[in-house]
Amino acid sequence: MIKEFLNQLKDLNEGHIDLDEFFVTDRDKAIYEKWIEIFNIMSPMAILQSLNTIDTMLTLSKRDEIILLAYVKFFEQKIAMIGSLPKNLTEVFEKNKEMKKGSEYDGTMYG
Repeated sequence: MIKEFLNQLKDLNEGHIDLDEFFVTDRDKAIYEKWIEIFNIMSPMAILQSLNTIDTMLTLSKRDEIILLAYVKFFEQKIAMIGSLPKNLTEVFEKNKEMKKGSEYDGTMYG
């Protein structure tokens, strides 16, 4: 599918790409729509709330859960690349550090 998508991007005579034509089965389309919903729910500034919402609303396979956790790690790495965190996240980390009885922050964003 990705190769066909790339081919269509190279040849944009029609002016747009209709992603629906890539999904051969209803299952393929359902998987695509589920991930669009997940991406719309996810917020790098509200990971716990986002994951709770997804866990409540959607049924995920083990593979889906692994992919979703990779997406969470992606958020963590991108925010680390930015170099600074919003004040509310810094406060969360400070509280977390206090709860761990003075242990040093290990550089991870979500636990």
